[in-house]
Amino acid sequence: MSPFPAPPTLATAPDWPYLTLRAALHARDGAQERHALTLADAQAWWACSDRTAKRQLARLHVSGRLVYTPGRGRGNTSRVAFPGALDAELADLTACLAAAGAAAELARLSRLGFPRGWVLTDAVRGTFGLGVSPAGTDRLRTVITRPLTAMDPLTVNSAAEAHLLTQVLDPLLVFDTDTGTLRPHLAHHWGTPDGGRSWVFHLRRGVSFHHGRTLDARDVLFTLERVRRGAPWYLPGVADAQAPTPFTVQVTLDRPDLFFPRRLAHEQALILPRDVPFDERRPVGTGAFRWHALNGGFRLEAFDAHFAGRPLIDEVEVFLVPELRGDAPPTLDVSGVPHDPVERWVPENSVHFLIWNAHRPAARSAALREAVVELHDIRAFWQETGRPEQLLTATAFLPRRSLGRPPREHSLARAQALLARAAYAGPPLRLWVLDLPSARQEADWLAARAARLGLPMQVVPAPLDAMPDARDDVDLAFMGEIAGSDEHLSFWSALKQPELLFRRLLPPAVLRSVDALLDGYRSAPDHAALEAILDRTESLLLGGHHLHLTHHRVKRRSVHPLLRDVHPDAYGRIDFKRLWLPPPDA
Repeated sequence: MSPFPAPPTLATAPDWPYLTLRAALHARDGAQERHALTLADAQAWWACSDRTAKRQLARLHVSGRLVYTPGRGRGNTSRVAFPGALDAELADLTACLAAAGAAAELARLSRLGFPRGWVLTDAVRGTFGLGVSPAGTDRLRTVITRPLTAMDPLTVNSAAEAHLLTQVLDPLLVFDTDTGTLRPHLAHHWGTPDGGRSWVFHLRRGVSFHHGRTLDARDVLFTLERVRRGAPWYLPGVADAQAPTPFTVQVTLDRPDLFFPRRLAHEQALILPRDVPFDERRPVGTGAFRWHALNGGFRLEAFDAHFAGRPLIDEVEVFLVPELRGDAPPTLDVSGVPHDPVERWVPENSVHFLIWNAHRPAARSAALREAVVELHDIRAFWQETGRPEQLLTATAFLPRRSLGRPPREHSLARAQALLARAAYAGPPLRLWVLDLPSARQEADWLAARAARLGLPMQVVPAPLDAMPDARDDVDLAFMGEIAGSDEHLSFWSALKQPELLFRRLLPPAVLRSVDALLDGYRSAPDHAALEAILDRTESLLLGGHHLHLTHHRVKRRSVHPLLRDVHPDAYGRIDFKRLWLPPPDA
């Protein structure tokens, strides 16, 4: 007689604690009928208390999903046994979920770490990526692998969220990365009659919001006032804004600012309707897609009345996969492509860095700051840990600028001499890092290297949506920033936005000097002048060793050959507005 009660079928509904346990045990032990299991293991895998872990094991035992045999006596390990073969159970489950079009559940299942061939079946692949829904609509199904953070244009500080907002909301102008100039969008013409002190914007007529009303100048005035109140750092020097006509906006500044229109093409200045309270869970704008809530995520539905033309695809469904252990980048990706993809290594327009918390006592020592820079040799880290990614060392904030400069040379002998000069005798330096395997590996490597020279460091892992503040018990922090399509504006915004680390952790005196340099944007007549400001600001930031640039991320990007008109933006994300599904015979 079998020791197992008749188990319920997996195809009825995913039992996530059960699946999580099986995935973890299979990853650890491989395919076995029985596994050793401690309560500590179950607690860690389920992220729960000892009591809850016991209850889950008892429930799974009674339901027939497993047989749990507690260890007898102190020190004896408990065991679990399963009635069915894992690959067969997953085949039944994935077939059922795929037939039901349960994309959210399949997305979550694919992240549990089962062998890819057992989960990413042909049926599952057909549920994701580009396809035609049962209702006949062209649809892309994709995932985002972390919780969404701020979705308000005023405070958005993540590339993925900014990308989503630009699919739903429109700016007055757009920045053309090919030409380095602005193009019309909601405003069809603009100009300044007095050398940059006042700016006039002429709006398109007949532009519809998602809720049916037509855009006019009062919506632009509402948005500008919202930015002035909620993010005053972003539109400095606005003295007055008026609407001489229903489709004309005139902005007067306290002094000339040639860079002002560039700011109106960024996420912070996306235009909102004056008569709809802003809701991050369902933003309303004039954009090419309308936002709808969806079980496990959200749907972007093509807006037929978009003034620049309806998107070529009907809808995009994005599923939020729960945060799981692993090093998946927090980005939007096209998933489930059915054949071999075309792969290439592409430098991301980003920079990773180590920054001191200038408000902590340890940061006051210039010798200590410089010693840590000498210790953090990114090329040595790459070599000693065998990282598979290509390395592009950072000598500047932007990859294109680092490519033209030799990497910094590091010396353990200089680090030792600087540490002797610093004579640091305080507690271990607390090193903040996001709780991702690659980031943790780099932090642990730096801490071990420092310890060999007598400098104690303690690694402090943090959740993916966390951000250290000046008052936190943190001396140093690892972080990265991604530049948008307008690189000069992205650099300016990163150093001015209060939510980001530079404003939080750099010394006030350094920030005042940075502000004075960046104020030159107002009078910069061309690209060369902006580059010169960037040069001087980088020199200021790096010269005092409060900030150490390490590397630019190089990502393996996969684009399936059947995905036509896929144009990754500066973040490496697909512009959904230009995506389309070719006919089967094309």
